[in-house]
Amino acid sequence: YVDENTGCADLAVSPRDPNIMLASFWQFRRQPFSFYSGGKGSGLFRSADGGKTWSKVTAGLPEGEMGRIVISINPSKPQEVLAIVEASVPGLYISQDEGLTWKKLASTDNITARPFYFSTLEYDPKDPKRVYRPAFDFQYSTDGGYSWSGQLFSDVVPHADHHALWINPENTNTLYLGTDGGVYVSNNKGLSWSFLNNLPVGQFYHVSVSNDKPFNVYGGLQDNG
Repeated sequence: YVDENTGCADLAVSPRDPNIMLASFWQFRRQPFSFYSGGKGSGLFRSADGGKTWSKVTAGLPEGEMGRIVISINPSKPQEVLAIVEASVPGLYISQDEGLTWKKLASTDNITARPFYFSTLEYDPKDPKRVYRPAFDFQYSTDGGYSWSGQLFSDVVPHADHHALWINPENTNTLYLGTDGGVYVSNNKGLSWSFLNNLPVGQFYHVSVSNDKPFNVYGGLQDNG
């Protein structure tokens, strides 16, 4: 617990030693016509005793107030951790000592865009160098986060705004991606996608009914017409 405006946004446990835990705290407040993300309550905390005690991590991270922090521990190389940090200049950071110290990596806007909104960063369970960053579009790295590739808003990429990713731990070619437009599946590590069109997951903002026969019902969906 930090304060009434701050909560835990992400929690990661080391697969090597479950006593080692990383937790990101996020100061956030949404109001009727506005919201703010970030403040003195935000930060990255580390525990080496299974959560009994915590210490704030600052070495290598941005100075000043931070916002949301996304954490991903490499399952094949647990001492390596990636994080996307919301700050005055958002950044992608890497740790090689289980979260004790950090180094900023070069990244583009589509990797660090809107960290308060896009909170997914995932390592491939079997490939220690392959990392996925779903956000506005679908980005992936084959060198541990040092460089990134993707098809920005092309026909290959699913609907914009990606919020969830599941990687099949038995066959990591298979990915499921949750977006503002629905759920997609890939069987080749994200190079191409198929839309799962039998799931009723659209978000309707408004519904209207025609008073003339045959009494048609019309719906307007979020980001989908």
